[in-house]
Amino acid sequence: MNIRPLLPLCAVLLLAGCATTGPAHPAPRAPAAITGVASCDAYLSSYLACHRAAAIYPADQLQAHYQAMRDSLLHGAQDPATRPYLDARCRLLASQMKQTMHGRSCGAPASN
Repeated sequence: MNIRPLLPLCAVLLLAGCATTGPAHPAPRAPAAITGVASCDAYLSSYLACHRAAAIYPADQLQAHYQAMRDSLLHGAQDPATRPYLDARCRLLASQMKQTMHGRSCGAPASN
């Protein structure tokens, strides 16, 4: 019997058995998993606030732009030929947004 396919499961079970039962420590909240690619999920979780703060799109168009980006990244995450490139794409998108914000917080509205 080949046990190799079972090794990841054994590792998870072993780690679960090592979990402490002491007092809970507050952990930073992870972005909601939408694509399953951490950098893309982080980008999407800040998309609306950052684009609103940077005033990149008119307010009445922002949700449609978010939905289009979300759908594009989700589609890419489901495509085995595209998924390996998503991390780099989302890191680039986040970097471009950071540059656009000029050091401002995504919670701060753009000044006109």
